Amino acid sequence: MSLVIISLASVSLAGCSEAAPPLEKQQVFPVKLITLDAGGEASLLRYPGEVKASERSDLSFRVGGELQELAVNAGDEVQAGDVIARLDQRDARSQVNNARSSFELAAATHERMRVSLERNAISRSRYDEARAEYLSAQANLAQAEDQLSYTVLRAPFDGVIASVPVDNYQVVGAQQTVAVLQQPGSIDVTFQLPEQQVRRIDKQRAEEVRESGTEVVWIEFSNDGRRYPAHYREHDSSVSEGSLSYEVTLTLPEPDDITVLSGMSATVLMDIQALTGEQVRPWRVPVTAVTARNEAPDQALVWRYIPDDSSDPRSPGQVEPVAVTPGRITGQGILVEGDLAVGDRLVAAGSQALREDTRVQPWRKEEGL
Repeated sequence: MSLVIISLASVSLAGCSEAAPPLEKQQVFPVKLITLDAGGEASLLRYPGEVKASERSDLSFRVGGELQELAVNAGDEVQAGDVIARLDQRDARSQVNNARSSFELAAATHERMRVSLERNAISRSRYDEARAEYLSAQANLAQAEDQLSYTVLRAPFDGVIASVPVDNYQVVGAQQTVAVLQQPGSIDVTFQLPEQQVRRIDKQRAEEVRESGTEVVWIEFSNDGRRYPAHYREHDSSVSEGSLSYEVTLTLPEPDDITVLSGMSATVLMDIQALTGEQVRPWRVPVTAVTARNEAPDQALVWRYIPDDSSDPRSPGQVEPVAVTPGRITGQGILVEGDLAVGDRLVAAGSQALREDTRVQPWRKEEGL
């Protein structure tokens, strides 16, 4: 089918430009690819996930009051110690001034009592009373100054403001979130793992995978085929409320080629076979992906796409043959067994015209087609 489409396209182009080369002389052929994943038959399972910051802090005041200054917006970068927000300080300053006046009076009285005691002009008990009043006034002043300092909210570490759920001049309460600060560098992704699949995981194999650093989990943030390896961080020891599943947290470095913020959705892909040790089941592929060479018509094979740039899913590349054993045909394709792996990209159509030295380009549907 794809050969027919390509031939028609060549005829159309020939009408516009006589210099267009014939199909057999083109150096790079567009091919439609499929990626081996869950499909009900592979070992890669998909779960909806949510992005969360690895280091995240909900910033709030220790006292309530009216916001007088809101110095940040969502997306701002801040350094440790930068002012995030400031409350109306009039009441707090008044309390500091009163406490300071009381302290200065108590300090002066204490000094007079000390001198009088040295001259035996007063009793020891009278001096002790003056000293106690002095120490109490000193503590009250320190407390008032602390209350004043609580009206200024500062960043506890370097990071990025993820959200600001309040408005300036709004009255906020103590411990009410004023801004959410997250530390860049790494992100977490949480997802729900069903109880039945938790029971299938072999603890010894899971530990071996963890110690060896084998990649068994990937994260997708969009539908462009880019995947990012992740690692296990933690999981809940009890089922989530209202479900028979456990929340699992994965962690990975923050991608450089895409903007990922806390709260965004993601797709978790997990190679369950690597964790359970169960025998690999057949792969489901389109019937048109299976072909054979003229010199070996009895050996079925598929063509695996090898990109020139593994970081770019649309990079040109070449193909290599992979021998497979065909199985039964289903309504969604044909089941095959062979030396294939999760994430392999196979040519889905037009495989009869390919050779090992054929250069190919992943076909992308143009807008309007």
